Amino acid sequence: MKNYITLSHSFDLIVSLLVTTGILLVVQTFVMGHHYIIPTGFLTLSVIFGNLAYYGFKENRSAKKILFWLFFIFTLHLFFALFFSVKYRAILGSYFEPICVTNIVIFSYLLIQYVKRNRLF
Repeated sequence: MKNYITLSHSFDLIVSLLVTTGILLVVQTFVMGHHYIIPTGFLTLSVIFGNLAYYGFKENRSAKKILFWLFFIFTLHLFFALFFSVKYRAILGSYFEPICVTNIVIFSYLLIQYVKRNRLF
């Protein structure tokens, strides 16, 4: 059996966890919440990201490039939030800077390793 817990599959694993959460949200809102429009949105996103993760695990370069760019944009979002965010700063208070900087460092490291190990560029 192939080991999927590696740095070359880091974003594939993260997206898989998000897809699992999305599927659980769909089930929860359909069954317990009796809503039908909102779960359809969660289901659509879960299917799209689930396919990206699946093909990322299958070593498809285009899926890996899409995942790379998604997480690159997310890391940029964190970087700009460090300087310009009012809402996140209000929610997290004095913990905002350490949490944000730690996440920027972690995702930057994962981005570098993901590109190197998958030889994307």
